Amino acid sequence: MIAKPLILMSLILNLVGINLSASSFDSKIAANYSREDYESARAVDESISIFQVQRPLIKNNYNKAYVNTRNYTLVDGISGEEIIGKDSKTPVPIASLTKIMTAVVALENYKLDDVVIVPYEATIQTPTVVYLRTGEEITVSELLHCLLIRSGNDAAYAIASHMDEETGSKPDYFVDKMNQKAKELGLKNTRFFDPAGLSDEGYSTASEMALLTRYALLNPIFRNIVKTDKYVASNTSNTIFHQLENSNRLITTYQYPGAIGVKTGFTYAASHCLIGAAERDGHQLIAVVLGTYVHSPTASADEARDLLDWGFSNVYWSN
Repeated sequence: MIAKPLILMSLILNLVGINLSASSFDSKIAANYSREDYESARAVDESISIFQVQRPLIKNNYNKAYVNTRNYTLVDGISGEEIIGKDSKTPVPIASLTKIMTAVVALENYKLDDVVIVPYEATIQTPTVVYLRTGEEITVSELLHCLLIRSGNDAAYAIASHMDEETGSKPDYFVDKMNQKAKELGLKNTRFFDPAGLSDEGYSTASEMALLTRYALLNPIFRNIVKTDKYVASNTSNTIFHQLENSNRLITTYQYPGAIGVKTGFTYAASHCLIGAAERDGHQLIAVVLGTYVHSPTASADEARDLLDWGFSNVYWSN
């Protein structure tokens, strides 16, 4: 099970007294995975030497990192420790990075085979890139692919509408759940105003988005979707099809070695944003870049790639 190594790491960190938000994850992991798995992890943990814990360290002869973005952080995906960063605790608009939380709330409150009837209000959320149709019946699983691969705003609103079927298309109840989850995870400088990230009133920090990403990647469904390059989503009757190509160039165009996602974002206020995660030799790095100075479609992917490159070249892990 993908989550178990991270469960073990979280438990070990508590034992050695490293305060890297591990304790806040224990109760959430227990809630989202079976009690049997969690207790098994605790039992196994008793036989693991605390000296197996590895922390990220910067090499003595490291090269300076050049990241052309307003806010960023590079985080060790296992421990959650920040390696380098700039204004990583400053709240800023996060655009479609919001959809990471949308996916988390959907995964923890819906069944994947739940059928959603797409409301008209979802289809008019611009820019529209998935082209869901009013009245289309489509499963939560397919909507999550539309949400995370192609960053569909219509998919975000369709997912949100499913939580409050009595009023139909209003996303308010779902957005409340998003903010409740943020509070549970200790994201004190994060606030959501809509499920797609279209509102620039929504905000977070680079460090808190890294924490949210670590949490989301514990879910194997989320993890598998965000690393998918292409997918064809369909309605329940297989009469409507949606061609999806991942908006994350680390996955598609760049084919970054070890890339496992995660999510892109853009509004004029937020500029280009991207959370990129990659794994090599048993180590995971998460790069969060918010607010690129360069306004080009490749800007955030370029900065995230450079930041990950710097990490894998200048960081080593030690007990």
